[in-house]
Amino acid sequence: MLPEFIIRELERRGLDPVAYVVELIAERIADPPERVRLYLESADYFWQEGLALEERDLRQAGEKLWNSIIQLIKAFAETRGLRHDSHMLIWAVVRRIAAETGDGEVVKLFAAVEQLHANFYEGHLDKFDFEVLKKAAAELRDRLRKLVAT
Repeated sequence: MLPEFIIRELERRGLDPVAYVVELIAERIADPPERVRLYLESADYFWQEGLALEERDLRQAGEKLWNSIIQLIKAFAETRGLRHDSHMLIWAVVRRIAAETGDGEVVKLFAAVEQLHANFYEGHLDKFDFEVLKKAAAELRDRLRKLVAT
């Protein structure tokens, strides 16, 4: 467990403590397949956390689902040797996925799921919106997991 003052400081800076630690660990792993494994495990962790929080806190739940998708995109990026250390580069990876697969729906799904992240800051989604976007996240999650597995 991290001390509460560290968790508060990370959250004050808009950083998820688990995602931050995953990135610190990933930076120190030299082997790309090991980084892929770490990102896949963290994606599963965030997905389960998001589902567990759904009834109590849509903002936190959506942010966890969003983080799950981000971790999967990072896993894919690692399989291709692509940088993924900024929001702009994450979008570049999403475009690369769409180009490689010929599946433009990936871009639409990612744009939809991005609303779960925006909701963390804005609180603009209601339960109905959240459910629609959770389905988009689940669909994108399935597509990304298949890509990383191949």
